[in-house]
Amino acid sequence: MPDSTQLSQTEETLIERWLRWTEKIHDEVESMLVKRQLYEKYVEIVKANPSIQNPRDYHDWIMRNYFESTLMCIRRLTKPQKRAGKMQSISFMGLLLELKENPQLITMDWYLRDYINAPSNTDGSPTSDSWTHAFGVDTFKTKFGGGTETLHPAVIDADILLLETQTEIVENFIDNALAHTSDDERGNQSIATKHVFQAIKIIEELAAKYIDLMGMGSYTSLSPTFQYNPESIFLKPWIN
Repeated sequence: MPDSTQLSQTEETLIERWLRWTEKIHDEVESMLVKRQLYEKYVEIVKANPSIQNPRDYHDWIMRNYFESTLMCIRRLTKPQKRAGKMQSISFMGLLLELKENPQLITMDWYLRDYINAPSNTDGSPTSDSWTHAFGVDTFKTKFGGGTETLHPAVIDADILLLETQTEIVENFIDNALAHTSDDERGNQSIATKHVFQAIKIIEELAAKYIDLMGMGSYTSLSPTFQYNPESIFLKPWIN
């Protein structure tokens, strides 16, 4: 574990920034997933009600707003701003790149800092704490360390490549038709919903992985569960 007495001020600042960024990234991804849930439910409601499907003006407006806001969220997460070699914005890709440059700061001991390494029971059977600690050790070595006790750059390289590959179509569309309009056929391109949702899926999976690495929660999904029914507004008349 990087001992705070042995870390330089620069290294401590880096780790503190990564933790702060991870919290922001978690919030951004969760917000993106909430939007997707609301959009999918909205589509279900409209499909089930032929009488409200036309005219399409409001539907087209809602769908365009959803996709534009989601695509720009993907852009914020996957395309960091850099100036003079330094990150100028909080992004998931920026976090991965900084971790890749400083993997020695993330050790298995640091990852296990909140785990309790309790001894086994007197009969030799594991306690819940010792089992959890052993699971944490195995998780780090398998998911992050490449079998070692320090974050392995090859693991990050593979995840960066996966993120870039799965979001490439989305990024090209944003560059050529959304954030800018290319002065050729690229400016008229469209994008399939499946490509947007695939990008969201891989961002969620990888974000959950690195949220775990930074010790900020172990998640199988970052999609929140509503504690109320957001569709209840559609059960009331809108125009009297």
